[in-house]
Amino acid sequence: MFAVARCSSCGAEADSNVKFCPSCGAKFVPVAAAINAGEDGLNYCWKHKKVTTRVTCGRCEKPICDRCMIVGANGVRCRECARNKVPVRFTGIIHDASRGVRGAANSMGTRPIWSLWIWSMIIRIIMGFFGR
Repeated sequence: MFAVARCSSCGAEADSNVKFCPSCGAKFVPVAAAINAGEDGLNYCWKHKKVTTRVTCGRCEKPICDRCMIVGANGVRCRECARNKVPVRFTGIIHDASRGVRGAANSMGTRPIWSLWIWSMIIRIIMGFFGR
């Protein structure tokens, strides 16, 4: 009987004696089991060994602390699983919120104004052909 472990690349379960993951085909490196901190569901962060957390990566299920987590469209990920993706960090959200109304108006730019002007010119030309 073989022990079941999770792949560090894709998070799929496989026997611990396989050389390659049957799901993603990468070299099978099993994820270390989380170390419990005493309470039910409370673990130590896999990178910061003295920090307790209840959050796990949504892909590889490693326990991660608030310094290790990256919030994205698919949920909370560790840095390795979120690599090559555009992260959304809490500090970035707070920074964007601090810009306020003036910052939101600046982010719109002048594109809507130019498009209105162009459409009004097109309508004037068409009305010039047919007259009033």
